Amino acid sequence: MKTQPTIAGIKLSRAIGLGTFIAGVVTVWIHLEIRIAEINVELINLKQDQVMFKTDNRREMELMRSETNNNTKEILRRVDEIQVYLRDHK
Repeated sequence: MKTQPTIAGIKLSRAIGLGTFIAGVVTVWIHLEIRIAEINVELINLKQDQVMFKTDNRREMELMRSETNNNTKEILRRVDEIQVYLRDHK
């Protein structure tokens, strides 16, 4: 009768299968951890971009508001001039 080789009381073929399974699980786990770290870095970059664009948008809105106020004042001034002209020439 032949005795089959064993490792820690487990047949060699089962030990190889178990080792392969454990190596596969570890490989997948490492790959997932790396991918999660990449996603976290991308998320941080997106948050920084959002803050930067929010600041830029705030400046642009203030500039547009100022320009609108100036344009509105100019329009009102001209309308007043037209009204004065029309009143004087009746």
